[in-house]
Amino acid sequence: MLSWILNFFPQELIALLVAFCSVLTGVMDFGEPTVTGEIELVSEQKLVFEDAMSAGQGITTDGEYWYTSGTMTAVGFAVLAKWDARTMERVAFNPNAIPRDLREQHNSDHIGGISYYNGKLYAAVENKEENHPCIVTYDPDKLTVLDVYHLPNEFLPDGVPWCAVDGERGYLYVSPFSDVDAILVFDLDTMAFDHFLPLSETVTRIQGGEVYGDKLYLSYDAQNSNADQILTVDLGSGAVTSIATRTVPSAAGNEAEGLTVCPMPDGSLIHVLDYDKTVGVYLRSYRYTD
Repeated sequence: MLSWILNFFPQELIALLVAFCSVLTGVMDFGEPTVTGEIELVSEQKLVFEDAMSAGQGITTDGEYWYTSGTMTAVGFAVLAKWDARTMERVAFNPNAIPRDLREQHNSDHIGGISYYNGKLYAAVENKEENHPCIVTYDPDKLTVLDVYHLPNEFLPDGVPWCAVDGERGYLYVSPFSDVDAILVFDLDTMAFDHFLPLSETVTRIQGGEVYGDKLYLSYDAQNSNADQILTVDLGSGAVTSIATRTVPSAAGNEAEGLTVCPMPDGSLIHVLDYDKTVGVYLRSYRYTD
């Protein structure tokens, strides 16, 4: 569907729309993002129109490339994209990333958070009815499907919005979207359910996660507010800590999306996607000052 949209409009019109969005963000002053807590903003990248559609959900990295997911269920496409982390040039693109059999048999239509480990991309995939959660793995070079794993719906009653690989411990973590009191832990080799990691407090509206060290980092989207948070979960105890609140101004509202955690040459560590409903998507990178 995305390919049809891009082929339907002349490239000159697309260029004008991109230029218009860029000018719009320069003219309209929404205010500067502010942070309270243990992080500070290092850089931000603005993505508009086609690029924004490719990066409105999840993000992960292998240290050299960003990998992003984008979903627009209203027009029926789900996208994976690969970007040079230094130049932000898009180097690979799959506009129909959900396998056809999942679409046809289960109405699967949504790619959420993603995670990279050991030469594979792991993606959380949901269907319209939110009753058939899956993890789909992809080749990171061609962004083509490798395997599909069906997760137990009884543990994920409202879908699977994110996933995070813990290669050191051999696990994959997921949760439902609402009222989460425990993280679901799956064996990374077999993708069989292994155990629950109980949390010290209930969390909700988690849009993305990534493991770094002995912590699971989570992106929390505050409903009806632009004051979003970055949380950590201690992988030993399940203790939940809010390490920062990010207030992201936007005329039409901001939705915090996925996050990834990886040290970059500019000193940044935590990288978050923000869906600015006025203009597109921002990739914001933060230094962790703890």
